[in-house]
Amino acid sequence: MRVLRFAFVALFLSIASQAADVKSPSDFLGFQVGADRKLADYKQIVSYLKALAAATPRVQIETLGKTTLGNEMVMAVISSEANMRNLPRIREIAGKLADPRGRGPEEIDSLVREGKSVVLVTCNIHSTEIASSQMAMEWAHALATANDAETLKRLDDVVLLLVPSVNPDGQIMVTDWYRKYQGTKYEGGRLPWIYHPYVGHDNNRDWYMLTQVETKNLSHAIYHRWHPQLFVDEHQMGSDGPRMFIPPFADPVDPDVHPLIWREANLIGTNMAFRLEQKSKAGLIYGYEFDAYWLGGTRNTGWWKNITGLLLETASAKIATPIFIEPSELHGGPKGLVDYKATINHPNPWKGGWWRMRDIMDYERIASDALLELASERRSDVLRDVSVRAASAVASAASGEAYRIPRDQRDYPSARLVAALLAEHGVEVREAPNGDFWIEMAQPYAKFITEMLELQRYPEVRLMPGKDILRPYDVATWTLPLAMGVTVEHTTMPAATQAVLRTDAEIRGAMPQAMSLSSPESAHTINAALRRGESVSISGSNVTIGSTEKAEGRKQKAEMELLGTPRVAIYKPWTASIDEGWTRWVLETYGFEPKTLTTPEVRAAGGSVASGAASGDGRVPEAGAPPARAALHSRFDAIILPDLEREEIAAGKRRSEEGGMRYSEEMPPEYRGGLEKEGAKGLRDFVEAGGTLIAFAHSCDYVIDEFNIPVRNALARIKPEDFSVPGSLVRINVTGGHPVTAGMPAQAAAFIDAPMAFETTAPATDLQRWILATYPEESREILLSGWINGADKLARKAAAVAMTYGKGKIVLIGFRPQHRAQTHGTFPLIFNAIWWSVRKGEE
Repeated sequence: MRVLRFAFVALFLSIASQAADVKSPSDFLGFQVGADRKLADYKQIVSYLKALAAATPRVQIETLGKTTLGNEMVMAVISSEANMRNLPRIREIAGKLADPRGRGPEEIDSLVREGKSVVLVTCNIHSTEIASSQMAMEWAHALATANDAETLKRLDDVVLLLVPSVNPDGQIMVTDWYRKYQGTKYEGGRLPWIYHPYVGHDNNRDWYMLTQVETKNLSHAIYHRWHPQLFVDEHQMGSDGPRMFIPPFADPVDPDVHPLIWREANLIGTNMAFRLEQKSKAGLIYGYEFDAYWLGGTRNTGWWKNITGLLLETASAKIATPIFIEPSELHGGPKGLVDYKATINHPNPWKGGWWRMRDIMDYERIASDALLELASERRSDVLRDVSVRAASAVASAASGEAYRIPRDQRDYPSARLVAALLAEHGVEVREAPNGDFWIEMAQPYAKFITEMLELQRYPEVRLMPGKDILRPYDVATWTLPLAMGVTVEHTTMPAATQAVLRTDAEIRGAMPQAMSLSSPESAHTINAALRRGESVSISGSNVTIGSTEKAEGRKQKAEMELLGTPRVAIYKPWTASIDEGWTRWVLETYGFEPKTLTTPEVRAAGGSVASGAASGDGRVPEAGAPPARAALHSRFDAIILPDLEREEIAAGKRRSEEGGMRYSEEMPPEYRGGLEKEGAKGLRDFVEAGGTLIAFAHSCDYVIDEFNIPVRNALARIKPEDFSVPGSLVRINVTGGHPVTAGMPAQAAAFIDAPMAFETTAPATDLQRWILATYPEESREILLSGWINGADKLARKAAAVAMTYGKGKIVLIGFRPQHRAQTHGTFPLIFNAIWWSVRKGEE
């Protein structure tokens, strides 16, 4: 007995000594983490987590991959020492429960008894929402050093996967910017560029398309390696409303998601709110703004893959700078809280006062601990439920039910991309000897497959009779075949089909070279040839490289010979344009070499030498000397105005709603202003001298106002109650025989989310105009997938137009043809417009 007691004391002293050797993040970094105006950047966070892993066996660091800018993207794996030694087996069990096919009840019971809850927590995907990246260090340290019975039980029942930042590049950008202006009136202000090299805030809109490397890295860890059962994504929201949103989510709900997802989310969210309320944390709300319908976000995508995903949204400070909120400044507004007062979903409103990053971290930490509490106490339920959901998805398929992506279709290269994307998601994709792809529905991700491949009809949920419907949080559609211009058939798979299971890499590795404008994938081939100095000629959809001779019978009205590599620029305002980033990503991915064109450069070309910054790589421009005046046409063949409000381009400020707050915080002097009169003149001079100006969506309003052209936006002054579209796919009729529409089908799907439709008139004899695409004459034929109110306002109007202007050309596309890099079917409008700028030949 005495020996046993001595051994226990020795073990306790050993553990206590070990815990004492593990430095806190504040001791390691030399400043108080979470204090006002103190921030750890991503590299410091990684250094601390690696030091923690070296000091304790409870923590391991897993590298997920490299970021866009080459930083290391890491995940901390935290659990008991016994679990850490057994991680391969824990992952194996999680994978088997995520795919229970062929496993009987006894095996499932055995796996549940042996398995551990695998819980993923992601932080700081939006880089200004920075508190969770700081909290992650404190939480990891607490779990690595605590020896109380409750923490030890949680660690024994749960494996925590903690990602301190899903956007490391952006975290570094925000921290650097904050430190640069700390102590000035610009402290805590916004960046003048997006806080990701390409997609900014939209990195949380990439989770079904998987375009960005950070998304790919984490998606692979979730759906191919770890198979977590629970997934919590920690965000921040506005400062003048509730303090923290915790599930239950708001309506509408997608009925195809297994109801156990919502029950688990509600159970965990309620426990979080309960623990926060016990700690006197006011301002908690549920059933607010964030709905249970949208597919595209981090944890959302997991709903259709049988993972219970939760969102936490905590009110923001000014990065690490405290703010004071007067009680009268607190308000409701979004669905779920019309007025700021006590309601059943918001029973204890915060009363105002100082709000700090430390407060955000405390709320997040309490909620995160409550997550582990539930994952431990309900370990068996968490593990069993994921197998129940997966088995239900498998059983929902009829015998032989499948989707077929046929080899014989107009754009087979893009069809292969659809197959590859599904495989990258963890969907089982098979390829037949004839090149057809088959996706059998009797698999765990059946609901996800259906959601990706079928049409959406947004559910019209009303909280009261006669009232307006609840609007979607983000967009109302994500139908992949429509957006990508690909044929996919819902059918029955023949029993004799000898289709082989394929991986994403195998599908992409066998991608055929596209030599026809019927596929946007031809841009890779064309741009590579132009860079090599080869000639490229286009007749209809046919592309000829290395010879300018025309094949017999191919000559058509839209025939083009390209004179060289197009010199293309994308205008980048100081208002952090996400659409600019997406445009740059698409063009770079498809072999173009876009340059960034800043406000001072455009103004200088029009005669005003404005102070400001220029950047050639389109990433993070630095302030510098004013640009010298240079004609834009001497530098560029085509300039793209991405989707920007007219005021953003003209004045460098976002439009305020009528009667809304006009105040906006000032930017540093070198990052202020819009194009003004000088910039508008610079663009007009560019076009008149022979350049091609291409405008997307809202930017068309700016061009219409600043150029004397025979076109107007017929919906410019329409009221929201008469027309609204939250992001849907609609039918457009494409006019053939023009260089900008070369290779496109007679009908295509366009993504629209704004009131924009053109009316034109016959111009003077010195100007020529073309209608490139129109909306159908019958309003019932317009909507393809999603939701729209007032479709009749689009009927018979133009969706895209082009015209000459002086020696140059203007192309107005009344929607975003590159929306989040998802709408491959309308990419050709961009590519063709750029190639048109270097075209030789008759109209």
